[in-house]
Amino acid sequence: MKFVLKYFTGTGNSLKILDTCKDAFIAKSHVASISAIKVGQQLPQDADVIGFCFPVYAFGIPRICRQYLKELNRFKKQQKVFVLISAGDADEAGLAFRNCEKILTKKNCRVIYSAVVQMPVNWIIFEKAPSEKEAEAIIQKGVEFTYQVARDILNGVQKFHQFNYPKRYSKFGFYKDYFLFKYLGIYNLCRMFKTYDSCNGCQLCSKICPTQSIVMVNNRPTWTYKCEQCMRCVNFCPKGAIYQMYGGDTLGKDRYYEPSFKPLKEM
Repeated sequence: MKFVLKYFTGTGNSLKILDTCKDAFIAKSHVASISAIKVGQQLPQDADVIGFCFPVYAFGIPRICRQYLKELNRFKKQQKVFVLISAGDADEAGLAFRNCEKILTKKNCRVIYSAVVQMPVNWIIFEKAPSEKEAEAIIQKGVEFTYQVARDILNGVQKFHQFNYPKRYSKFGFYKDYFLFKYLGIYNLCRMFKTYDSCNGCQLCSKICPTQSIVMVNNRPTWTYKCEQCMRCVNFCPKGAIYQMYGGDTLGKDRYYEPSFKPLKEM
């Protein structure tokens, strides 16, 4: 079979998941290719199965992922797809799958498998990142789970993630946060990014930003509305100099990115 795998990632989790799938497919003598999504870039019409992996942001998928899916051409024949979501907690997947399935159905796709793969949290602005040892253990479990997902797909097993409200949320609180982030927060959070005096203007954040949303002004980074809050800049900053206003301090905090992820190489 021919597998085409597409991902969006901030700090490497989604790439690690699909790369694991690719290895499992190739090990069984199938053909598999993997690449980052690019809005406007179309998918081949001859793939047997197409796999997507996206992170979950505030219970949904990133804007760039929605835009990418919406701009795909409709498939001439029904296309089999699977959707994997990277999240720090399976309960946090929220409406991410519904975001994907709603669009993919219109593209003449049939979702044959969906699952949440738990990976380390990278949103260190307002949460605690795992230590290096903790992250290693979480990644290992995520990889093992992903190998099982790949085996299921190869064996024709169909499983689907079941929507549920996170235990820490009421139904009202869930939808409030989802819609506030989707229609208001994501367009304004970019303004909250600032740098400590330790910033030396190295421009790495601008070079590795997956949405090219960081521009340098007076030798300091400035974030634009295209920012997806993927946290790549925060976690890769060599000086640990990036934070967000109103409580998003990062001084002294652990950073996280998947150890094998090389953003400059990806770019």
